[in-house]
Amino acid sequence: MLLRSLIAALCLLAAAQALAEDDGEEFLKLMRQKATREVAQKHIDNAANKWEGRVVCTPVEDREEARFQAVLTYFEAHPQEMWRPQRYLIIQGLRAAFPCEKS
Repeated sequence: MLLRSLIAALCLLAAAQALAEDDGEEFLKLMRQKATREVAQKHIDNAANKWEGRVVCTPVEDREEARFQAVLTYFEAHPQEMWRPQRYLIIQGLRAAFPCEKS
């Protein structure tokens, strides 16, 4: 019985760590390294695509680069926010650079 409880606790701990999300500092490291920039871009595009047209309205021309630069600029301008989850910060950066016009 004790062994089962221990195994269950270890499984829950492993699952929690697997679901943990990088904070802004970790994501900024990904963005700044040439070898991992593509990974960072996929995260940015995934977040942007989920909110495109509702919260974020990115330009059509050179969209990936514009998104990347907007997020990088936001991260560098808000170092006090880097403890927050990367998805939150990505959306904040995109919203700051590409807000949708309210009619």
